[in-house]
Amino acid sequence: MASVLLSVGELANVMQQKPVTLVRALMDDPVSKTPDTRTAMVLPASVDFDLDSEGSDHTTGLPHSMPSANDLAIYLGNQGITANTPITVYDTRGIYSAPRVWWMLKALGHQDVYILNGGQPAWEKAALPVSEQQQYGKLTYQATPRPGWFANSGAVLQAINTEAQLVDARSAPRFKGEVSEPREGVRSGHMPGAFNIPFDTLLKSGHFLPVEQLKAIFDRANIDLRKPIICTCGSGVTACIIGVAALLCGATQVSVYDGSWSEWGADTQYPVVKDM
Repeated sequence: MASVLLSVGELANVMQQKPVTLVRALMDDPVSKTPDTRTAMVLPASVDFDLDSEGSDHTTGLPHSMPSANDLAIYLGNQGITANTPITVYDTRGIYSAPRVWWMLKALGHQDVYILNGGQPAWEKAALPVSEQQQYGKLTYQATPRPGWFANSGAVLQAINTEAQLVDARSAPRFKGEVSEPREGVRSGHMPGAFNIPFDTLLKSGHFLPVEQLKAIFDRANIDLRKPIICTCGSGVTACIIGVAALLCGATQVSVYDGSWSEWGADTQYPVVKDM
């Protein structure tokens, strides 16, 4: 697919040519508990998408579930966004939660949406302007949900022992079951047959690596980009970094397991493997 990434220079040029709404993806670090930067200056024309509040469905008992299409449409409309709004999603950290918000918007059927490669740190490093948070009027968002972007536990169970590939974005020690999971009541280990690509190996200085380097990482992990891929992680957020990287490399059948290890590791009906 065509690149979903914009450099800071490309975004600055686009913003001179047409109105663009910048969406600041927010989420506290679920492992280190480090809070996101919610009060600092923002990029111009920004609204917030907070995965720790209305940007996730908290009724599931899981940390960051995809809301219903109706609930997500209401949240976006309240932020002044319609289905036709050109959007670029950015991160306060570089690349972390922005791919998750991009993934959710694509699942909702949004067409004109990109990710700022390098996020706010790269924008500020380029000495581009920042501003106060803005408030936009409430609008109506007409969702047109698209299947295939997310997978549930049933789809993951069916994928085991097929040509579909499960790719886990957690760190190697967590994947292998060498350390305890940060969430209470969640078993250590991974799904049978899963591959491990820690999400941070796909990034450098808050940017996605060039496509050729990304392809080399998938190749070393024995991932066939021509076959279906289901991405998973701790709570379905950094799995989207794997998903975006796979799409950048030309994969066409990529989904994200929304419940991820928070669901799988906590439910004893699902098989778990440790590499000991």
